[in-house]
Amino acid sequence: MSNFQLTERDFYKIFTDKARFDAPNNGVYQIQNTRKTDPNSNKNAESARKHLVMLSDGTFHMKALARNAAAAKFASLELQKGDIIRVLEAEAAIVKDKKKFVLLIDDMEVVQRGVEPINSSTTFLDKYFEEHSDEYIRDFVVPVSNNSDSSTEKKQETSVTPVPAPAPVAQQPSENKFAQSTMSASQKGKPIFAIEQLSPYQNVWTIKARVSYKGEIKTWHNQRGEGKLLNVNFLDTSGEIRATAFNDMALKYNELLQEGKVYYVSKARLQPSKPQFTNLSHPYELSLDRESVIEPSEDEANVPKTHFDFVKLNAIENQEENSTVDVLGIIQTVNPHFELTSRAGKKFDRRDIVIVDDSNYSITVGLWNQLALDFNLPEGSVVAVKGARVSDFGGKSLSMGFTSTLVPNPEVPEAYSLKGWYDATGHSGNFTSLRQEVGAGAGSGDSTKFIAQRITIQKAQNENLGRSEKGDYFNVKAAINFLKVDNFAYPACSNENCNKKVVEQSDGTWRCERCDTNNAAPQWRYMLTISVLDETNQLWLTLFNEQAEQLLGVDANQLTKLKDENPDEFTKVTQNIQMNQYDFRVRAKEDTYNDQTRIRYTAANIHKLNFKSEADYLATQLSEALHV
Repeated sequence: MSNFQLTERDFYKIFTDKARFDAPNNGVYQIQNTRKTDPNSNKNAESARKHLVMLSDGTFHMKALARNAAAAKFASLELQKGDIIRVLEAEAAIVKDKKKFVLLIDDMEVVQRGVEPINSSTTFLDKYFEEHSDEYIRDFVVPVSNNSDSSTEKKQETSVTPVPAPAPVAQQPSENKFAQSTMSASQKGKPIFAIEQLSPYQNVWTIKARVSYKGEIKTWHNQRGEGKLLNVNFLDTSGEIRATAFNDMALKYNELLQEGKVYYVSKARLQPSKPQFTNLSHPYELSLDRESVIEPSEDEANVPKTHFDFVKLNAIENQEENSTVDVLGIIQTVNPHFELTSRAGKKFDRRDIVIVDDSNYSITVGLWNQLALDFNLPEGSVVAVKGARVSDFGGKSLSMGFTSTLVPNPEVPEAYSLKGWYDATGHSGNFTSLRQEVGAGAGSGDSTKFIAQRITIQKAQNENLGRSEKGDYFNVKAAINFLKVDNFAYPACSNENCNKKVVEQSDGTWRCERCDTNNAAPQWRYMLTISVLDETNQLWLTLFNEQAEQLLGVDANQLTKLKDENPDEFTKVTQNIQMNQYDFRVRAKEDTYNDQTRIRYTAANIHKLNFKSEADYLATQLSEALHV
C-alpha cells in the first residue's frame, strides 16, 4: 500500500496563485523522466551540479531543474522514472519569450521508489498555458534565493523570469542579511538585486555597486583582427562580479566609470566567468554593451569600499599553486627594485616586500611594473593584498597579478587589530618564513626543523596521506632511481600568462584555443615523472616546470632540443641526477582517472641536502638520546 499522495494540479496552481508561486515547496510529485549531465563532458564545474527531470503532479507534467543539494541527491540516489519525491525547497520561473515553465529544485527527499506511473496521460504544462495564456500570472518578479545555482541548459540561453510587474512587489521579511538590497526601491525606482544573486534566471535586474577595481584598456591581436578590452569589478555587500567591455564600449565605459565610485548597473549580459582571467568567485560575469545602462549614484550608503576574505599566512603553505588569496600583513622588509627579462626579451620591473602577521609567519610578496617602481610604504605599515597569486617555487610566495589590488592601511577591523598586536609584541617576534632557499632545506634558516618534519615513504603510504579533501603535504629524503624521458614536456602557449597546451597546425604554427592565436613556436614546459625511493619504499613523483627545471638545471626548451639534436648530451643531463638524494616537499592528493581512484604525488619543492645541517641534526638527536 502506498504511503503517499501526489499534490494534484499543483503545477497549475504554482503559476496561477501568487502565494503558491512565491513558495512552491512541499509538493509531492512522480518522476516521469530524468536526464543527468555527462560527468565526462568539458563543461564548467557549474554544469556538473544540475539534473534535468520531468515531473508529474498527477494532472500536469513539467520540466524541473535539480541543483545544489537536490542535484547531489539525484546523483547519489540514482533516482529513476517512477520514483516519488517531495520538493523541500524550490523556485518557480518562466523562460522569457518561449514561455516555458520551469521548477528550480534546490532540495528534495525521496518518498517512495519504483512506483508504476500514476497517470500516463497527464498534460504538458507548457502546452496547456500556450493554449490558455490568459490563465497564468504574468506580473510577478521572480523570487531569488541566496543558494541559487547558476547552472542552466546550454539550449536555454534566454533568461528565466516572469514578466516584471509595473511596480515593485512588496517582499516578505527575510533572515538573509542581503534581503534589504534584493527588492528595495532605489532613488530611480528600480528593484535592486544583490550581486551574489545574479544569474541567467533573471532578465530584469539592477545592481547598486561600487567599482572596486578598474583595469587599464588593453589591446588584443589575433587572426580575426585586433580590438580593445576593459575589465572592471563591481562590489556590493554580497560580493563582487567582473564586467568586461570591448572596443568602442571599452572606451565609453573607461570614460564613465571611476574606481571607488558607486553606480546603478542594469541590462548587461550575464555569461559564465573565465577563471583564468579573474580572481573572483562569482560563477558569472557581466558583458557591457550598447544596451547596458550605467548611471552614477549619489547615495553610497550600504555599499562597501572593498571586500576581503583574509587568509592567515600560516595557512598559505597548504594553498594550491596559482590559486588566489586575500592577505593582511605588516610590512617587515622592503627590498630594492630590480629588473627582470623574460625569455621573449621583454623587460619587467619587480620589487619584493616581506609581510608578517600574528600567525608568526612571514611571506614574500612580488610587486610588478609601475607598482614596483612607485611603492613607497614604510616598514611597519599595514597592507592588504586582494587576489594575490600563490607561487610554489622555492617555497610559498605571493605575486601581484593584473587583477590583484594592494590597499595600504585598509580601514577594516582586522587591520586595527593586527597593528595593535605588532606595536605591542609582534615587532620583536621571530617569524617562520614560507620561503625556502635552495640547498638550505628550510626557508627560515632553521633547517633542523625541516629535517625533523621528515617522514618515510612507507609512513606516508600507511597513513593514507592525500585522502583529505585538500590533500596533504609531507617532507621526505629520497634518492632518484629513474626518470621517464619519453614524454617529459609538453608544447605550451608562448603568450604571457598562458601555459595551455598547443597543437601544431598544417602550416607549422602552433594553435592555442584559449588565447585564440597561432604562434610560430611553442614554449615547452616540463611534466616530468620520476621514481624516488628511501630505505622503506618507492613512489612516483610528478614534477612541474619550475621544480623540474630546478632539478635538471636546464629548461624544457633546451632539453627538448638536446633530445632531438644531441642524444649523448641529453642522456648525460638526465642520468646525472640519478641515485642522488634530495629533500622533497611532496603534495599528496586523491585523483580519479578511468574510474580508478589513486593517490597522486607531486613535488612542491626540491632541495639539495645540506650536509652540515644533517650532521647538526643527528648530533642533537644523539645528545638528547644520551641524556634521557
